[in-house]
Amino acid sequence: MSIARALGNAMSGLTATARGTETVAANLANAATPGYARREMAVSAQTAGGNAGGVRIDGVTRAVNASVLSESRLAEAARAEASTRLAFAKQIEDRIGIAGSTGGLGAALGDFRTALSSAASRPDDEIRLTQAVDKAQILANRLNAASDQVQAARSAADQAIAADVARLNKSLAEIAQLNRRIAVLEADGSDPSSLLDQRQGIIGEISKIVPVQEVTRPAGAVALFTAGGAVLLDGTTPTELSFTAAGQVTAGQTAGSGLALLTQNGADLTQSQMQLYAGGSLAANFAVRDELAPAVQASLDDLAFELHERLADPAVDGTLAATSAGLFTDDGARASLSGKTGLAGRIGINDAVVENAGGAAWRLRSGLNAATEGAVGDSTLLVAISAALDRSTLIPGTGFSGKASMTDRFGTVESLVSTTRVNAQSDAAIRNSQADTISSRLAADGVDSDAEMQRLLRYEQAYAANARVIQAIQTMMDQILGI
Repeated sequence: MSIARALGNAMSGLTATARGTETVAANLANAATPGYARREMAVSAQTAGGNAGGVRIDGVTRAVNASVLSESRLAEAARAEASTRLAFAKQIEDRIGIAGSTGGLGAALGDFRTALSSAASRPDDEIRLTQAVDKAQILANRLNAASDQVQAARSAADQAIAADVARLNKSLAEIAQLNRRIAVLEADGSDPSSLLDQRQGIIGEISKIVPVQEVTRPAGAVALFTAGGAVLLDGTTPTELSFTAAGQVTAGQTAGSGLALLTQNGADLTQSQMQLYAGGSLAANFAVRDELAPAVQASLDDLAFELHERLADPAVDGTLAATSAGLFTDDGARASLSGKTGLAGRIGINDAVVENAGGAAWRLRSGLNAATEGAVGDSTLLVAISAALDRSTLIPGTGFSGKASMTDRFGTVESLVSTTRVNAQSDAAIRNSQADTISSRLAADGVDSDAEMQRLLRYEQAYAANARVIQAIQTMMDQILGI
């Protein structure tokens, strides 16, 4: 081998070693960077005229396990969906309470019944009558607060949908732009790895909103579809999604009637078409706004309506007419089955027993529509009210089934809310475990600092070997020139 060829071989080795060291440094520096894929330098033997010609750098490749990456994206979408549902379930449980907890709906009903019993034992005691009125007001206030919490959750979900859609549109536009830039770099023979990392990270964020499937297209581009098959990006122009938030959501508003639908390329998506976007935070927020929260509101409205009907019965209070409001009212009037929606947020106490509103607590003893105060020792009405609450019956028009007391009704709703939270928590735990497991598998294919240090040692050894060759050539040249 000639001196010139030996020098060329050593120089190519030094060049490959320097490039390899750069890849190791980049891997270690970006080990924790989201979307970064481990770099590997590909080399091969270089020949010239059938003889060894050193080392040729074939390029730097990104080490990505496409199947595990796809599983990870789907798992992250499921995690985001479960997390959103769980957050809603916890909010509602915290407001409604669980059976036996203080501060919940059931506890407020229990306090009201206790106050009624106390007043019935001493109907002449104005303080006990006032306490019974106060407890009734607290019960109504807690129903109001629970209803407000439900509608606040719907409003938050509505705002979250708008935020998700805005992020989705922005991310899809960025992916389309990256597709074009990557195509240009590949056409020039440049390394687009950094742009590929950036694109992978953006797709990972999209997958939390909607589960996505990535399909490779020519010139390094990718197309994106939802797991249900909806096209997000296939070409240079992404799908245009739009949504208009309603602001403050009320109980009477539903999807398509006061609340916006998701629009794709100018057309509203139907309920069946929304299945194309199932999974992820977007679908979960739609579920909270249009399904989960309205179901809780309906249960609260049923409680409020039954509470109202039991105590607006003329058989309980003989001073009431068939159209009169009882102790509990719908914003001051008698509740109706047709106006039941949102009743839990409007229910209040009849002004006839509220001193600040011109009423008197003695009407809780003598009758809500009584013109004059009756016998102070008469506890008949107080006992009748307690009996009405304890009676096992079924009020037509509610969503409850079977006969039960008012206490049982409240317990049923509390149990339903608690069960929903437990199920949501269990599902979230499963989704988190699955996502963490797949994330660990994905990390195993990522940057391993120990392996990178071993590669660095090999590059160091290769550098030393090539440097010795050059040093030997220099010694030989010095000897030749000295002759």
